[in-house]
Amino acid sequence: MEEYMAALAQAFADYRRDLDEFERKRKPTDGLLGFGRSLQDDPCHERFDGRLEEAVRGVCALPPSPGEAARAARLLLEHNGEGGWPLAAQWMLRAIERHALPLIPYLSAEDAAALLRQYAARYKPWDRLPAQKQVHKALSARAKASPENHKKKP
Repeated sequence: MEEYMAALAQAFADYRRDLDEFERKRKPTDGLLGFGRSLQDDPCHERFDGRLEEAVRGVCALPPSPGEAARAARLLLEHNGEGGWPLAAQWMLRAIERHALPLIPYLSAEDAAALLRQYAARYKPWDRLPAQKQVHKALSARAKASPENHKKKP
């Protein structure tokens, strides 16, 4: 499990490094009028997304304990709220939150409720994109689930 948790954390660190590297090498005219390089077209986003998907798949294959699932879900869901990320990365940080969906069935109802409170405070209903709507709905359903409905295996 720890190798997958480390892979999740490393994916975020590498993504941050890639974004910083792009900014360092960027020319003032890049992206203007469609010329030069644009951060939105950089392959770092796809690489980041793929690494997270692979790590979450590994976590779910074990399967995780409720505590381990909560740790992994927090890692995926809290990065967008921590600030300090470049504006150009915000859309990707919101999109990758969908990778928490396979982890939610493994959460305890209490952990799901706690994550739901934080998530609902960060994303008001009018500010939720499809990924946030799906995560909110799944967390809400899991928070209401009884312990005997806790998912043991996928």
